[in-house]
Amino acid sequence: MPLQQGAPPATAGVQLVLNDKGRVGVAEKLGAAVDKVEGTLTAQNSDSYTIAISTVYQVGGNSTKWNGEPVVIAKDWTVGYQMRRFNQTRTVILAAALTAAVVVFFVSLKLIGSGSDAPGSGGNPGQTH
Repeated sequence: MPLQQGAPPATAGVQLVLNDKGRVGVAEKLGAAVDKVEGTLTAQNSDSYTIAISTVYQVGGNSTKWNGEPVVIAKDWTVGYQMRRFNQTRTVILAAALTAAVVVFFVSLKLIGSGSDAPGSGGNPGQTH
């Protein structure tokens, strides 16, 4: 979703986009040139957000995975936030395609057969009586 202003929803997955002051403020904990941090918002008050960080994005495009460590980020260190949401249309199309693929797979197994002899043939091929 595009950059949002105001308070993000409580306990939601967000990307906080940092301003210059924010990059300086988080440099000691998160490293230099941090552009945005992604994770789950665990708390917020009038001055700050507490976010369990999953990914840190640098200005140059590099990213670093984190394991949900909580970090407090002052609200005046951010320009806003972004949220990721699934595209409903694409999700429905993907689910339908996967369902169709599974159905085709199982139907094709029945068409191939199990390799059993035809009824009444009895015995091994090539064997004489």
